[in-house]
Order: sequence, then structure tokens, then C-alpha cells
Amino acid sequence: MRYALPLILSLASLPTAFAADTAPASQPATQITPVLDRAAIVRELSDVTEAGISKRLGPDYDFYHKGQPAEKFPEIYLAPRKDMPRGSKRWQIGEGPTRSSGDYSSSQGQMLYVPKNPAKDFGCDRVTVSEWTNGVFTESPEPPWHDKFRPDPMVAAWKEVSASPIGQPIACARGYGGWCNIGVVLHSSGFIGTSGTSTAWNNNAHITLPKEKLATSISLTNKNELALVTVHDTVTGKGQLAVIIITATGLRPDGKTHFVHEWNGEYPGLFNVGMIKGFKILGYIDLPGIDFPTSVCAVGNRNQARINARDGNAGPINQWDIRVQGDRDNFYKGSNAGLVSTAGFAVVAGKYENKVALIDLQAIFHEIREAYFTTEEQFQKTRNLGEGKLWPPTFEAYPDWKPSVVKVIDVERPTAVIASLIGDAKNPAQAVVASEDGTISAFSTGGLGIPGPVDPDKITLLGTCNVGRNPCSLTYVKGPTNAFIATVRGEREIVWFKAASTGPAVTRRLRDARLLDPVCVEQADTHGAEYTLITVADYKGEKIINYRAGTVTFATQGGARYGCGPDGKDEFECGGTMEFPGNPFVVSASNVN
Repeated sequence: MRYALPLILSLASLPTAFAADTAPASQPATQITPVLDRAAIVRELSDVTEAGISKRLGPDYDFYHKGQPAEKFPEIYLAPRKDMPRGSKRWQIGEGPTRSSGDYSSSQGQMLYVPKNPAKDFGCDRVTVSEWTNGVFTESPEPPWHDKFRPDPMVAAWKEVSASPIGQPIACARGYGGWCNIGVVLHSSGFIGTSGTSTAWNNNAHITLPKEKLATSISLTNKNELALVTVHDTVTGKGQLAVIIITATGLRPDGKTHFVHEWNGEYPGLFNVGMIKGFKILGYIDLPGIDFPTSVCAVGNRNQARINARDGNAGPINQWDIRVQGDRDNFYKGSNAGLVSTAGFAVVAGKYENKVALIDLQAIFHEIREAYFTTEEQFQKTRNLGEGKLWPPTFEAYPDWKPSVVKVIDVERPTAVIASLIGDAKNPAQAVVASEDGTISAFSTGGLGIPGPVDPDKITLLGTCNVGRNPCSLTYVKGPTNAFIATVRGEREIVWFKAASTGPAVTRRLRDARLLDPVCVEQADTHGAEYTLITVADYKGEKIINYRAGTVTFATQGGARYGCGPDGKDEFECGGTMEFPGNPFVVSASNVN
């Protein structure tokens, strides 16, 4: 679109709200409100072609390096691929395939891309990003061992249930506080569909936003209780956050079989492992000063994954029945009380307006917990499921649990946001914002993420660092608290950083000659084998690439350890690539249960 490049140039020339790493946290912000071409922005956010999605992702390496001498990038060691017997699978790490499958684990999920030929390809594939079986480890992205690959097997079901064309997939979200078997895929039409992994059956849960809501991004709270979608209302001109409550169930569609790690019934808004059955739109939150929200991240304050069984050992959740008061008590004040969120918050960016909004989710988490786990009378109200005033009630019917905007902060060209997966007095939550100039800003949250009052005046800048130009996406390092990964499109680089109480700091960087245009990264789930593996979407390179960033340990199968590189001493190793008939821009995967 001819309007996008001048818009980027004019806004990039404005004074920055916060300087780079050497600036003191107390430095006052200088902010100029841009004059926006609203019609051009709507066209830009509606453009889902290759060029349109690229503009939405922001300037690339070539934009920043025009006229400069060609830069020599390192060449990370590529692990050689070997065939399993009969050539059914490929592997890289281990002493060789064994007859016994041994402890098995894999990570699999959805890869979104802009197809070169939309008449032939849809733009959502299901890919296995890692696999450990028969004594060997596969660190290259591969087609699934079971079910369809291109397109994702749920694509036909999405099209079947939608009354109109569903458009291009533009985002996919999962909760990051534990397992999320099924990804929630947002499409340009406002259609929201679900798809999972080879072993996660799908109820084809779906919902479509009203036609006047132009959707731009989506986030799931970390234990899959809520989906939050940023929208521009084309009738009112307002920016809004749609709040959608999620229902998951362990019962298969036939009602006869059950997934042991999921609830026995339907409990909208309760933490779950992503066996999603349904959605309900509770309502919309207006975003003051942000008419065109561009990214969102939402979390609850509970990140515990272990379910305590009745005997005190770890066990599956299906042994608990919250129709019984004693079991409800266990989740309210017993051994499993730490599983239920009591507070939470969301961070929303408006790149066009140079603003970031912080939203308090405490009321809705509190009401969900009270409804399910206190008295029989309260619990029975949750059994009257339905639309409007029925459980769970819309904000119009029950305004007391509607989330509220606590503060709107000036931040220059925010490209991505992320909320820390922790919130207590010892480890207060942080809101982290990436800006187009490369600045990473970490904010205290004034009590957001902790039960109790929130003080907007205590939402302050803790500090900044610089990761390189146009960090267009942020994701979690799985395991450590307040550790993140930035995809730095403008420098062709992946950057790890930590956000401490004094501000964020870069911890490591990855560059590779084969990585041409990184726009999204995700770290793989692990089970049994311990490793750090990331999958990167290479937009112009038309591929995804896996990198291992440390030792892989066969923890539950002998303890063998394998470092990176030919001698096991490198910092990184390339696991392999997978080519796409288009431009990948979203990676979203989960452990295959």
C-alpha cells in the first residue's frame, strides 16, 4: 500500500518517549501525538497480502541497510539428518534408533503463512517442531507422524462451519502457563477457529466477531481461561479489547471417552490444558487514546502446572470432581489452590498512536474463582449455561466483573508487548514493551497481577535496553521468570533478555547466514528430554528454521547429554529448515500429550 511507507517514516522521526539503555529510568517522556490517516490505517490493517503483512510486521533488514556493504553473517553448524529404519522419520541426535520407543515426547502446532497461491494453499500448516522417540532426537521441523500436514487438518472444518469466507489466518495464540493442546487461530474476517496436535481431539470450537470489528491480534491468558482480541470498530472508530471466555472439556464429542488431564465437565473460564469446546464473547473494553490497537498479551497470576492428587503425589485432574464441596475446597484453600488465578492483567499496544494500555483482569479472575469453588449455591449458578445473563454473564448483564483500563502510557512506536508470568509480593509482575527503534522498556505494574488495590501512579518505567531495530515479536523463555526472546527483524537477529527490577538486559544473541528475515520465534515445550529449541519464522526466506541453544539431555532415558556443534562445544546448532509455499510469520506449538 502506497500509504504505509510514508507513515512509518514520519512516525519514526518523532522524538522517542524513552531513550536506549543508558537513559535513566526517571527521564521525562517527550511525546508528540501523530496526525493519523485513519482510512489508510484501516486499509493497511485489512491488507493480508504478502506486502500487507510485511508492512504490518514493520521495517526489515534491507530497509535499514540500504546502500551499506554486504554484512557477513556467521554460519551456524547444521546437524546432519539421518533416516530412521524404512525412512519413515529423520533424526539428528543420539546413538542410533532403538527397537523400543522408550519415553516419547514431541512438540507440534500451527504455522501461519501468506500463501503465494491462495487458490491452492490456505496459510495454516500443522508441523512437528521436535520429537524424541526410539532413543533418538529429531531437532528439525517435520510433517506430523500422524494426520494431515498442509493445510492443517482443521481448515476444512473451519470453512464448513463459517457462513462466509474466513479469510487469511493472521494470528495464533496459546496459554504459556502449562500445556495448551489446541491453538486459537484468528482470521482476517474475524473468524476464530481452533486446531491442535495429532493427539488433541478437536471439537471445532469457533466464534466470529461482528463484521464491524476489524481484528488485529489475539492472546490467551497463561492457563487458557480467556482469549483477548484487539479490534478497531469501523463504525464507532474506537479501539477495543474483546474479552472471550473459554470452555474446555476432557470429554470427547462422543461423550464416552475422557482425556485425563482435563476437566470432566464444562466450566467456562476455569484453567485448563486447552481441550477447547467453546467460546462466549463477554463484551468489549474501550481503549482510551488507542483507536488502532496492534498487539496484546494477557496473563493470570498462577503459573503452577502440577496437579496434586489425593495422596499428595502428582496426578491427573480428572480424579477431582468440583460438583463435590470437598473437592471445591481443595482448589480454593487446599493443595491445589495455587492453580486458580486470583488476579491478572493485559498489555495492549497502539503502534500508530504511540501508546500502551494496561488493563486489570482481577475482577473477572476473582469472580470465576468465587463462583466455582466457594458454596454449593454459587456453584449451581455456573450450571445454567447459555447466552446473555446465563453463565458466564456478559458485561452488560454483570458489569462488576468487567476488566478496566488502569493506565495508558506513552511509548514510541510499540511493536510488541509481553506480560511476565508471575505476580506476587516477592516477584512483582512486569509489562515489557518493544519499540521499533530497538528499545525494550520494562514497567512496574502498580499491583497488577497481585490481589488487592492497584495504584496507577506506581506504574513506572524500571529501565530499558536496546536489542536492535524493529523487534517485531516477543515470546517467553520457558522456565525462568521474566526471561524473554525478541525477534529483531531489522537486524536479522534473535535476542534473549531478562527483565530485572532495575530493568531489562540482553543475555545472548543469535545470527545465522541462513536466517534471512526473522519475524517470529517460539521456544518448544519439553517432556522427558531436556533441551532449549526455538523455531523461527523466516518471512522472506519462505521457511521456518529450528535452532538448539544448549545441551539436550535424555533425562528419563539414561541421562545422555549432547552439546551443540560438531564437537558439542558450540553455543548454537541449527536443527534444520522447512520450506513453505509462501511467507511464514507465526509459530505456535505445544507438547503433544
